[in-house]
Amino acid sequence: MFKKMSTTSKAFLPWWEDNIFLGAVIVAIAVHLVFISLQFAEPTEQNTQSKEIAVTLRPSADEVKDADFLAQEDQHGSGIFRQKHRMSSEMPAQAEDLSAGDQQLQALEKVQQKRELKFEEKVLMTVLSWQKQAEQNERKKAMDELQSQFQAKAAMVASLEAQYLQKQQNFSKQQKIKTVDGIQAKKDASAGYLEKFRAKVELYGNRYYPEQAKLQRLSGEVRLMVILNASGGIRAIRLIESSGHPILDEAAKNSVRKGAPFGNFDANMKDISELRIIRTWRFDPAESEFEVR
Repeated sequence: MFKKMSTTSKAFLPWWEDNIFLGAVIVAIAVHLVFISLQFAEPTEQNTQSKEIAVTLRPSADEVKDADFLAQEDQHGSGIFRQKHRMSSEMPAQAEDLSAGDQQLQALEKVQQKRELKFEEKVLMTVLSWQKQAEQNERKKAMDELQSQFQAKAAMVASLEAQYLQKQQNFSKQQKIKTVDGIQAKKDASAGYLEKFRAKVELYGNRYYPEQAKLQRLSGEVRLMVILNASGGIRAIRLIESSGHPILDEAAKNSVRKGAPFGNFDANMKDISELRIIRTWRFDPAESEFEVR
């Protein structure tokens, strides 16, 4: 019982009797004393006051040569500017006092101007390209319209030619057309009618022989096709071969016109509705004779 109470009383000792606690307090006090005892150097006060410099100007005995500025009375006084227009030493030109913000602003403005110019150029090129494309489209459209009109007209002409050929074929079937020349005339059924035609044309050709051809003594042969209807009237006169002289060509045609009409076709020509006569009109200047062969 006694031992147990002694152990309990030892556990609740006061602090001044606790060796461990007293040792810790002593160590802490010692550490604090060391830090407190340290001396820190104070910063030296900088002399921020500006020092005044006194400059004394005293006249010099030496004469200054080639000075930029001349003082009055050997530098006594304030001095005046006389003949020098510039300093003897070259001074660099002061740059424009621009802040960094102003310079950056100017650079940005230049970049913006370049962008605007490029944008305007792109817009202009785009507009010109559109205009060129529109002109090409209009030109192509006009060409297509012309081509379409040309094809339509060509088709219409082809249709008219086909209709005319068909009508001509139908007419040829209904009408019997006979063509004879000078050689066939002697053996043909219409030989008698052709002889009367020849005689009448030569009669009027000699009667109305052109005076100008006589004076110029023009000669030549004219080959004509004379187309007559069943009653002997002239349907057409076609020049097949010229004599080389318009006067003789026209005289040959006039001989046919003067001799018409040539009378109805003969009885043995009743199936003929149109007679085409091909003959040669010959002009001889020696005796001013006109002959049809």
